[in-house]
Amino acid sequence: MFKTHVKMHVLAFSGPDGTGKTSCANILSRILSSRNYSVFRTWVKTTHGIAFLIVRLLEKINSKHVIRSSSGTFVTNTLAKNTNIWLWIELSGILMKTLIMKINLILRKLVTGKPTIAIADRFLLDTIVHMFISKILLNQEDPLPHRILILLNHPVFKILRSILLKFSFTIYLDGEITELIKRNMRAGKADPYWYMALQKYLYRVSVRTLNIHNSHIDTSKKSLTEVCTEVLTRLKREGAIKYW
Repeated sequence: MFKTHVKMHVLAFSGPDGTGKTSCANILSRILSSRNYSVFRTWVKTTHGIAFLIVRLLEKINSKHVIRSSSGTFVTNTLAKNTNIWLWIELSGILMKTLIMKINLILRKLVTGKPTIAIADRFLLDTIVHMFISKILLNQEDPLPHRILILLNHPVFKILRSILLKFSFTIYLDGEITELIKRNMRAGKADPYWYMALQKYLYRVSVRTLNIHNSHIDTSKKSLTEVCTEVLTRLKREGAIKYW
């Protein structure tokens, strides 16, 4: 938990698949809209802009160039083997999307005169984790902690962390792997246990190692209503809402 002393532009829901990020973001959007906020819904993960076009092109050339999880989510591609090139390509698309989001918020405030906020069901913490995954799956030789340490020292991740801490309030939704898999199965998009375990591990390591301020909520035994109520309570208690 943390006290925020800067104006936040993004309320970011982050965490493994199945924790309720999108559902919570939708509910909070309706609540804040009813309280006279101008709400902009968005999400940021990976393969935006030119990175998206490259992945599509690689997939058309040969589907083996792109690896997807069993739920169909993009995971990695052969170009990602070159750490420097691919990470910078990814960053360019992410920076463009966050710039567009910022411009959208400014214009909304000018037009409506209302306090504005972007609510994201995925944001830069999710970007960091899934960029980790895209690199880790292409390098099975080195021990996992060593691979993560190398990536953490890359300037792209330092830039992402800086933006994340400056512009967002991160709600880190978590849960037990078996419960998350059940939820994903009900939604028809379940990934295997090892992939969910890798996600969960990387979120935990990223938050701790990069010292990413967040409000952590375990959703395993909570209903959606309970989770959203807890989110609102924490936002008020931490003084985040008063800035919006």
